[in-house]
Amino acid sequence: MYAGELTPDAPKDAPVEGPGARPIDSAIADVVHEPLRRLVDHRGSLIEAINANDDFWSAPVVHLEYVTIAPGRVKGWGVHRKGADRYVVADGPMRVVLFDGRVESATHGRFAQFHFSREAPGRLYIPAGVWHANHNYSEHEVTILVFPELTYDPADPDKYRVDPHSGSIPFDWSLNDG
Repeated sequence: MYAGELTPDAPKDAPVEGPGARPIDSAIADVVHEPLRRLVDHRGSLIEAINANDDFWSAPVVHLEYVTIAPGRVKGWGVHRKGADRYVVADGPMRVVLFDGRVESATHGRFAQFHFSREAPGRLYIPAGVWHANHNYSEHEVTILVFPELTYDPADPDKYRVDPHSGSIPFDWSLNDG
């Protein structure tokens, strides 16, 4: 153990836990992140995406969207006022960035980032009022399965959008080494 002084001065990493070293605190109220386990053998792999006995699926599955994101692209910012989104991500590498736009929330104005990959699949519950954007930083198309809690109504869509590069939600999309 080295107990002496170090230069340059730097902040200590935040505590982490679990597969993929996920953050202990998602930083946004009501957001749920659950790492998934990929079972692998000589034939291929399997991920349990839905189990009706799991609290993550307490609202019924009423709609499924198979979403792809092109290499290097950001899809978002989007938000729902009425219903939540439930993501199942088994691909990547990609990140989902959240911004709490709920004025009355204790975590209003906070960001959270979740990174997913083939090696680190997971589920993400995004409550109504939380902006979300998906960033594919890989060199191939990635896929997300989205299970909204409400069915899509083309006559009255519960979807609001902001350009991710407009600055309306101030987020730096660059990925820095470190």
